[in-house]
Amino acid sequence: LEEAGIDKDTKYTLRARIINNGKIIKQFISKTFKGSDLRNGRIAFTKRWKPGKLWDIHTPQNTYRLDLSLLEAGGKVLDAGYPVRFGFRELWIDGRDFFLNGTRIFLSSVPLDNAQIGAALANYDAALESMKRLKSFGINFVYTHNYGCEPGSHLSFEEILKILF
Repeated sequence: LEEAGIDKDTKYTLRARIINNGKIIKQFISKTFKGSDLRNGRIAFTKRWKPGKLWDIHTPQNTYRLDLSLLEAGGKVLDAGYPVRFGFRELWIDGRDFFLNGTRIFLSSVPLDNAQIGAALANYDAALESMKRLKSFGINFVYTHNYGCEPGSHLSFEEILKILF
């Protein structure tokens, strides 16, 4: 813990801020904990919250940003994680039917292999073009895959995943 700058006897809190369009719409503060409370260098906290808007295929803009910070007892920010973009949705299956946010959805799926083909197709613009082409003939659901985890065996999905949000 000391090598990470966390003192086992110091009191800390975590602060999670939910941001939408640059405005804080919800904030959660964890219970106070000591560095000695960490297990394998980690601690977790949960809070209940129902968002005002759900993400789905017709409202991809309905996403939020999470900013998570480690605070000392006085409230000073000691560290902050990278912002994380996310959305809420509810998906369930009833028999052979899929429902997304209460509406029956028909999924037509193919693999999206842009990252497997090469760097020229794994960037944002190329991935967007692929998605538009697939959408033009009825594909509304894609999946990605890769085989092997050796460094350099496949490209990043980061730019491709930006299309999906």
